[in-house]
Amino acid sequence: MTRLVSATPRRYEPNLKLKHSAVMMILFEREWRSAPATHLVFIMKTHDGSRHAGQIAFPGGKVDPSDESALAAALRETHEEIGVAPEQLEVLGSMGYFSTMTTGFDAAVFIARPRTPLHYSPQTSEVAAIFEIPLAEIAQQFKPELELRTPLDMLQLHFHLPTAPYLRTARETVPTAFSQICIWGFTARVLQHFFHLLVV
Repeated sequence: MTRLVSATPRRYEPNLKLKHSAVMMILFEREWRSAPATHLVFIMKTHDGSRHAGQIAFPGGKVDPSDESALAAALRETHEEIGVAPEQLEVLGSMGYFSTMTTGFDAAVFIARPRTPLHYSPQTSEVAAIFEIPLAEIAQQFKPELELRTPLDMLQLHFHLPTAPYLRTARETVPTAFSQICIWGFTARVLQHFFHLLVV
């Protein structure tokens, strides 16, 4: 983990031509299949008609004018979206900035681990479900495919995971609404870079 967060970020400075946002990758240890395993927290956005509706993402959101920094925004949004307060997290470092490509955001990506066991209180107007997925499971399934997505005609990285084993909390209708998690676009590109840093 120390090697990961000390590695050179993808990009140190934000793109000033884009809107700014920030997300938090929360890593923690929990037993999985009778052995300790590092997990990563994801959310599913609600199906509210927005451009990010229904997507699998890391907790986070827009940087507000009142935020002192991108990190402050990531901590605030994480608290608002999943109920994990800033003082509950130890921030380990940053992976730098990644653009969302399709929605005009430049997102700062931070890595943290919880100081205490995680207990969620999702903001149901924005978060449909919360998932805890072992890194080993992601790595095993991480065979990114390129998909031509319309109407933008852009090639987007994406991959799939089954839903049920990783679901921690959700709206009542969510578990039966889908059988697979599809992680694509910005989140998939961040994960690709994350795994690259783990092996270099």
